[in-house]
Amino acid sequence: MNAPQLPEFDQCLALAGGTLDAAELAECHGVLCGVLSVSPNADTAEYLSQLKTLELLEAPGDALVAVLDELFLATAAQLDDDAMGFRLWLPDDEEPLEQRTDALAHWCTGLLAGLATRGDLDGLQGETEEAVRDLEQIARAGVAAGDGADARAREEDERDFAEIAEYVRIVTMILREDFRGPDNGEAIH
Repeated sequence: MNAPQLPEFDQCLALAGGTLDAAELAECHGVLCGVLSVSPNADTAEYLSQLKTLELLEAPGDALVAVLDELFLATAAQLDDDAMGFRLWLPDDEEPLEQRTDALAHWCTGLLAGLATRGDLDGLQGETEEAVRDLEQIARAGVAAGDGADARAREEDERDFAEIAEYVRIVTMILREDFRGPDNGEAIH
């Protein structure tokens, strides 16, 4: 199965009309991934309600709601994709590293908030607990604004960002499997 593409991040940001910045928009996707991980049968209305509860989205316009519905459907399909087609919804690579790092930190905050809709995350154990603790650390991440670092240091920072984003992507898929358990038709070995 080919996973559908997520809506264009910048287009959705424009539709938000200044009610959300890039980091908050990324956080909305993190919330969605958390909600879908603990409530696989959730729907768009539940997701939008959660965004309102978290005070991320008060009264979105019809166009923004339509894009968030598209985001919901595409994300659900990506999380179900056997080929691991799931992607984080973050600002484009052309945006400054500081903005992308802030968005990734907010994305992780959103994921944790979405997972917490199931209840307290403190009772987790083993690798699941470790993954949640890692996400909490990433949620506190930041990068100092353009401090004149040389090209080599910037390249290293870009590599570090890419590795952390990939780790978050993989951990999200693992957490989803841990929280949802096997489907009715799946064999347990």
